[in-house]
Amino acid sequence: MFDLKLYNTFGLAVKAKDGIIVSDVSKLATIEDECCIILGTGSDVLFTEDFDGTVLINRLLDLNIEDKGDTVSVHVGGGYVLDDLIARLLEANIYGLENLSAVPGTVGAAPIQNVGAYGVEIGQFINSLEVYDLKYRLIYNMSHDECNFDYRHSYFKDNKDRKLFITKVHLNLFREFTPRLNYKGLSEHVVSTAQDVRNKIIGLRAMKLPDPKLVGNAGSFFKNPKVDKNTLECLLKSFSDMPYYVEDNGDYKVPAAYLIDRAGCRGITHGNAGTWEHQALVIVNRGNAKPLEIVALGKYICTQVKNTFDIDLEPEVRIYGRKGELSWSDL
Repeated sequence: MFDLKLYNTFGLAVKAKDGIIVSDVSKLATIEDECCIILGTGSDVLFTEDFDGTVLINRLLDLNIEDKGDTVSVHVGGGYVLDDLIARLLEANIYGLENLSAVPGTVGAAPIQNVGAYGVEIGQFINSLEVYDLKYRLIYNMSHDECNFDYRHSYFKDNKDRKLFITKVHLNLFREFTPRLNYKGLSEHVVSTAQDVRNKIIGLRAMKLPDPKLVGNAGSFFKNPKVDKNTLECLLKSFSDMPYYVEDNGDYKVPAAYLIDRAGCRGITHGNAGTWEHQALVIVNRGNAKPLEIVALGKYICTQVKNTFDIDLEPEVRIYGRKGELSWSDL
């Protein structure tokens, strides 16, 4: 059995039948187990039980930078830690990703969820991905459009049956720093450099979010739900202080943290699981939590939010059971 405790940031005591550290693409051709899961650091996953298959740990760390004048093409291995990449790029005066500072996980995992923070999503900068198809044993490129990026979503989440190992991410970045400061927490601060933005975001995240090295968690457990204009207007009649953000398509995004907080779920505990006192959107392992305690707490939060706002929350984390990935409704 392969111990997964170090490969899920919830710190849950779960195991897999086998585990393989992939530090060279050629190793992928030797993998025959059809029941497999691909992980980076395990920062956005929840295991509900032991996994009866093989876990592949992406540790492809190559990095190549091509200057193209005002733009820069960055080709980076899927196992590279995203925050380490951002730090290195800023040292080289390459800009664009600084708003994603301190987001946990690897570069290869980021496109799957189209990770985002402080008004920026990784998909905005991805030109293409190099993937290895474990079923057909082929390497090929997926264009940006083929990835179908959306809010915390991508092609990979719609096609969970396909075992696509992201070997390399091709990014289009910039030599000129253009600050993106519209998000609350940044707009009221004066910044002059990308490093200022990075430092500010690292500080903001540290104030709100627990360090998974100290407190087991998977970051934001739920997505921010989207509502239409009529629904928003009805909600504001009862909850006039409710913040919201306008989407490009005319829909509105409501912070899940606000909903969870107003539903009375900030700082609550179920067994050894709880919600973080400084950020209700984060479910934490308070010490030796069992997977089903995390699930039960998440379901309770969904019920309370539904009863209070008539809004259904959806998990941001990817959920795995004994045979593979599960949907929230399966639990």
